[in-house]
Amino acid sequence: MTDFIVSFGIPLAYLALFVAVIAAVIFPCIQMVQDPKGAKSALVGVGALVVVFLLCYVAADNNDFSIGTQQIAGGEMKLIEAGLYLFYVTLVGSVLVILYSTVSRYFK
Repeated sequence: MTDFIVSFGIPLAYLALFVAVIAAVIFPCIQMVQDPKGAKSALVGVGALVVVFLLCYVAADNNDFSIGTQQIAGGEMKLIEAGLYLFYVTLVGSVLVILYSTVSRYFK
């Protein structure tokens, strides 16, 4: 039974992943063609996220790191640290947007 699940389930999972990735790429492209104004605002948001990531990447250290016998090179560590900084920035930004929208609702 286990061999059947492995030999049938894993290729099925890969097929489902392939279909999901294709759908995740094609449907937004179709939407951008149908609504160019909305696409512009979405691309501005993606561009802002790229700029924030680049700022986080510049702020990250380039030091080697080791845990026991595992060694993490400086370039990999810089990407990890930049990703963590990006997470912190987006978390704080999300909380601030939620607080702003909640407080501004009371003053309307």
